[in-house]
Amino acid sequence: MNFDIYQQELIKTKENILVIAGPGSGKTTTIIKKVEFLLDQNENAKILLLSFTNKSVDDIKNRINNENVDIMTFHKLATNILETYNYNYNIVNGNLLSYIIDEYFLQMDKKDINFLCRYLNILNFNGKSNEYKSFKKLIITFINLFKTNNHDIDKLKDMIQNYHDKYLIKVILNILNIYETEKRSTNTMDFDDLIVYATNLLKNNYIYEKYDYIIIDEFQDTSLIRLNLIKEIFNNSKAIITAVGDDAQSIFRFTGCDLNIFLNFNKYFPNSKVLYLRNTYRNSQEIVDISEKFIEKNPKQLVKNMHSNICSNNPIEIIPFFDSIKALKKILDSIKDTDIMILSRNYNDIYKYIDDSFIINKDILIYKSKEIKYLTIHSSKGLESKYVIILNNSDSTYGFPNKLEDHSILKYVTRNDNEIPFAEERRLFFVAITRCKEKTFLLVPYKNPSIFIKEIKKML
Repeated sequence: MNFDIYQQELIKTKENILVIAGPGSGKTTTIIKKVEFLLDQNENAKILLLSFTNKSVDDIKNRINNENVDIMTFHKLATNILETYNYNYNIVNGNLLSYIIDEYFLQMDKKDINFLCRYLNILNFNGKSNEYKSFKKLIITFINLFKTNNHDIDKLKDMIQNYHDKYLIKVILNILNIYETEKRSTNTMDFDDLIVYATNLLKNNYIYEKYDYIIIDEFQDTSLIRLNLIKEIFNNSKAIITAVGDDAQSIFRFTGCDLNIFLNFNKYFPNSKVLYLRNTYRNSQEIVDISEKFIEKNPKQLVKNMHSNICSNNPIEIIPFFDSIKALKKILDSIKDTDIMILSRNYNDIYKYIDDSFIINKDILIYKSKEIKYLTIHSSKGLESKYVIILNNSDSTYGFPNKLEDHSILKYVTRNDNEIPFAEERRLFFVAITRCKEKTFLLVPYKNPSIFIKEIKKML
C-alpha cells in the first residue's frame, strides 16, 4: 500500500496526537505501520495498543507479532491490572441485567405497565417485540451512562422535574438497585466495575507496566471511566499517546461512550496535535459529498473535507415501495454481483422484507443460492461491500431514526449537551451509507418516509 501524505504524517509523528479518520481512510493499516515505525526507531520501545472489540484486537494481532506490543481491549487491560495486583474477582453473567429487567416487568402491576406504554408509545409490550427490546435497550443505556459517568443518585433525583420522567427514572433506578445488590450478594463485577477497580488500584499504588507509547483505536467510543484508566497509565508512564477515531461514527452511547472526550481531547491531553486522514479509499466522491453534508447538520461534528479519487453516478438510490418483500427481491435480482450487505436499524426488521423464498441464518441471508451479509448497522461498523441495502427507513417510533432510543430521559445522564434531536441516530445513518464501495439502496415505504430520507432526497 502506498501511504498518502496524511497517513505518512500519522506514522512519523512522535508527539501526542488525535487522529480524525473518516470512513475508508485506511486507519487500521496506518496504525500498524506506525507501530512498525516506532519499533524501527527503538526496538525496545514498549507499546500499548487498545481497541474496543475482540474481533479488531484479533485482526491487529494477526498483523503484529512483537512481545513489546501489548494489544488488547479495555476490559482485558483491566483484568490484567487486577491480576497484577492479585485481586480476586468473578465476572457477572452477561445476561443478568437483561434477566432482571424482564423479571421486574413480569411482576409489575398492569396499571403501571399501561402507564409506561402510553408514555413511551409502546403498543406491544411482549418480550419479543421490537418495541419492548428498544425499551429494554433504553433502560440499559441509561444504566450504562449512569455508571460510566459516575453519577450521583441523589443529585440525579433533584434534577428531574417532569412527572413522567421522574416515574420512568424511578423504575430504572429500582432495576439498577436490584442489579447492584445481586452482584454484591454473588461477589461479582461487570466490565465497567472491572475498569473502575483497576483504575483505583493504579491510583493508590502504581505497579503495572510502563509504556513508551499508547495507541487507542476507535477513540470516539471512549467512556469517562475508560479515559480515567488510560490517564493513570499515561501519567505514570509519561507515555506518548496516539488516539484514532471519527466523531461522526460515534454510535455506541448505549455502552456509556461519551463523544465529548473525543471532541475535547486537548483538555485531557494538553498540547496535543490534531491530524486528519482526509482520503477515502472506499467511497466515491459523490458519497463523500452527500454523507458529509448530511452529518454536518449535527453542530458538534467536526468538518472533515474528505477526498476520493473514485467517481460514480447515482451512488444512492431511494426505492419507494408498497410491498416490502417485492421491493427487496427486485433489488437483489437486479444486482449480478455477490458482494452485497443488507443493513437494518433493528435485527428483526428483516422479517418484514422476506418470505419463504429466503433462508436466514444469523448474519447470512440466502436468496436464489446467493449468500448475502445481513447485519444491524451497529454490527457493520468497519465493514464494506460493493452494494448496500438499508431497510426500515420509515418515520415511526422504531424506524430510522429510532425515536425511543433517543428518549429525553438520557439527557440526565449524558454530557452530550446542545446536540440536535436524533444526533446519534444521524451518526448511525452516516455509518450505514458510507459502507458501500459502489451503490447504496434505501428501501422506503411510500406512506411514511423517514425524516432522514427526506433530507437525502434533497441532496440527490
